[in-house]
Amino acid sequence: MIKRRLFWKLFAGNLLLIAVIVSIVGILAYHYLNANYQRENIKYQQQLVHIARLHFLHLWPSSRDKIDSECKKMMGNSPIRLTVIAKDGTVLGDSQADPHTMENHKTDDRPEVLAALKGKSGRDIRSSETLGVKFRYFAEPISINGKIVGLVRIAMPIHTIVEGRRLIRNALLYAVLVAAAVAIIIGALLGWIWHRPLNQITLTARKIATGDLTAKANIHGSDELAQLAAALNEMRQNLASQIDTIMSQREHLSAVVENLHEGVIATNNEGHVILMNKSAADMLGVDSTQAAGKHLQELIRIPDLLETINQVFETDTSIDRQIEVSTGKAQRILWIHATKIAREASENIAVLIVLRDITEIARAAAMKADFVANASHELRTPIATLRTAVDSLLEVQDKVPGDLGKIFHILDRQINRLEEMTKDLLDLNIVESAKGQISAEQIELSSLVTWAKERFNHSAEEKSINLEIVATDPSFSFTSDKRLIQMIIQNLLDNAIKFTPAGGQVKCLLNAKNNHLLIQVSDTGCGIPPELHERIFERFFQVEPSRSGDAKSRGTGLGLAIVKHATERLGGKITLHSKPGKGTTITITIPVS
Repeated sequence: MIKRRLFWKLFAGNLLLIAVIVSIVGILAYHYLNANYQRENIKYQQQLVHIARLHFLHLWPSSRDKIDSECKKMMGNSPIRLTVIAKDGTVLGDSQADPHTMENHKTDDRPEVLAALKGKSGRDIRSSETLGVKFRYFAEPISINGKIVGLVRIAMPIHTIVEGRRLIRNALLYAVLVAAAVAIIIGALLGWIWHRPLNQITLTARKIATGDLTAKANIHGSDELAQLAAALNEMRQNLASQIDTIMSQREHLSAVVENLHEGVIATNNEGHVILMNKSAADMLGVDSTQAAGKHLQELIRIPDLLETINQVFETDTSIDRQIEVSTGKAQRILWIHATKIAREASENIAVLIVLRDITEIARAAAMKADFVANASHELRTPIATLRTAVDSLLEVQDKVPGDLGKIFHILDRQINRLEEMTKDLLDLNIVESAKGQISAEQIELSSLVTWAKERFNHSAEEKSINLEIVATDPSFSFTSDKRLIQMIIQNLLDNAIKFTPAGGQVKCLLNAKNNHLLIQVSDTGCGIPPELHERIFERFFQVEPSRSGDAKSRGTGLGLAIVKHATERLGGKITLHSKPGKGTTITITIPVS
């Protein structure tokens, strides 16, 4: 059925194409030949009138019988009618009728006669009143010495003209029928020529589509069909090679994913599991062999994980989150990275979840934080004792030799650093170990401005630094964690004043815009080289003394680390702009309510 349908389509197409061409050519030929026949026929009739006029001009004047006899002699056996008419309209002779019985022709219903009597050639088509047949009339005047004495008229019956047109039409019709017969033969031949290779190419393509990559189209030659068959064979070979590569890569990828220590879960846009490796199943207490195809909520009863995945579906953003899970055997702390991938089709991966078991890392971090907190608390007592002793020594420094006085000042400076470091370690422990809990309270920008001025005006004056702390809308109030915000402002201003030379300027701007608090601190200090911009927020990292200025003003290296963690705790962002020798601007943007 397929073969026949293809053959008949090709045959009908070729036949239709040839038939349309032959028809168009036949119609155009008919119109051309008919128009040419009409022109020649009119020309022939005009020539007859002209010849007849010359003939009767030589016979003029003659008797009525003589003229009538000449008319019948010239056109008596012809369907063409010859008529000679006198100036007054009297018929002098007619090839097909008795002129004595014919009425006067100088009437309005014979426009060709009236035109000829006026010295012009006349023409008209109408039925003859004498014979009752439709004629086409041509008339020319007979002039002697410039005077019209009569006229000659030739009338050609319309049926003669129509018969000539019919002969042309019949001849063309026979030619079209012959061409149609030839077209059928040519159409069948062309259909067969195209059908065989196309049928073979179709069958080969169908086999390849069903997965049979051994099929091959055997068409030889250099024409387009042979090239198409060669391209199909090459595509089959490439497809087979690509499938082998894909299968090999898939096996390798499956082996890699299955042996990862990290858990991997992939779901479609309806929440059904497409992939879950063994590590993920072990972390969540699920049987990985039965996970594929099931909805994630059927397998997992962990609200935090399900909530994270739902957020990814709703927001189309990646989410990183730490959760605690209990699988019945042990308590685990997992780090989740969930990201949106695609949602065009239900069988595609829509969400990819990567799980990392950070239980030991979290415990180590908790132990470190506890150690830092405990060590800082324990250090406060001996540092306070040392501070008391150093203060006592400073009171009697005038009574001791000069070298001992210098030692007392060195001790004082280092004790200050120990006190600052202990305080910063405690602050850093606070912002790192609060587990996301925010102590929210109502805050006015004016209160932050007052607090900052009271705390830093004195230290700025001691270094002869112009300190400016302003709020664009002092009456604006918002809800946030006041202690964390004060930590941010305190460490930013402390750094700015510390690394700005005498005579410099430090400016702190507090602004509220679009439900966000903006804290911007800029200075005219030493600046930070571009290659160090990413590192200055690391714990204990400090710019080299040769770049930052006097080593006596160096801090603990924890101030900007505290700023970073406090900002992250509040859900904010940090931007840094700094050029060596021109100063630094740090901008904190914190969402508030």
